[in-house]
Amino acid sequence: MSLTDLEVLTQTELGGLKVQPVSDIPPHVNMLIYGDPGVGKTVLAGSASVVERMAPVLVIDIEGGTLSLKGTYPHVDIVRVETWKDMQQVYDALYDGKHGYNTVVLDSLTEIQKFSMYLIMGDLIKSDPSRDPDIPGMREWGKNIEQIRRLIRAFRDLPINTVVTALAKQDRDVRTGMTKTTPSLSGKLANEVAGFLDIVMYMYTKIVNKDGETEFMRLLLTQPTDTQVAKDRTGRLPQVVEQPTMQGLVDCIFETDTGAT
Repeated sequence: MSLTDLEVLTQTELGGLKVQPVSDIPPHVNMLIYGDPGVGKTVLAGSASVVERMAPVLVIDIEGGTLSLKGTYPHVDIVRVETWKDMQQVYDALYDGKHGYNTVVLDSLTEIQKFSMYLIMGDLIKSDPSRDPDIPGMREWGKNIEQIRRLIRAFRDLPINTVVTALAKQDRDVRTGMTKTTPSLSGKLANEVAGFLDIVMYMYTKIVNKDGETEFMRLLLTQPTDTQVAKDRTGRLPQVVEQPTMQGLVDCIFETDTGAT
């Protein structure tokens, strides 16, 4: 086999699997937005509905907190899930590909983890009625964490944009006394989740004074600090984004000054 033949082969197939240049892979966004209740996570995710490359948008509503979208982004579609079985059925339909959506929003991962634990504890009580349904053991936590890992990876790998929201929590390190803000997930997931997605952003608010007037400002932190978990694998987002919209984020991520699409 000539070198030319080998080059052609490695560009199309390797070990029976398709090989393609990264430039040929359709660009999709996968991100996590986490923060305290009411900071605007759901509205920011819903703003994807007015971004041409992200619409139409489906929000998988686990928290029951999508009322804020009604007056801001009414063209978002909502599907309400109340059990882990519901979640699996929605995922299967999205995986099938016959849906027409360009973006799916999981709102929120914090509640999804609770659904997973409800299922696990329900199955446990069926086999061992003596167990307290409100006190999971190490084995149950291990199952729960692995189930959420698989779910995040599964949605991330769909050929559409994936936006995940989560609540924030503060953990104090007893050795250093430092408090760190992470996604509100149990066990190792709070720190692991940043490794599953390309972009992880902490959303917060503050009141600022501009030209003598008080302004309520929403901000996104896109880079990690000593006290917050964050990351931007694209390297294109500012460290702090003021008054964020999904259009603004996408414009940064897919900037065209270098010929990127």
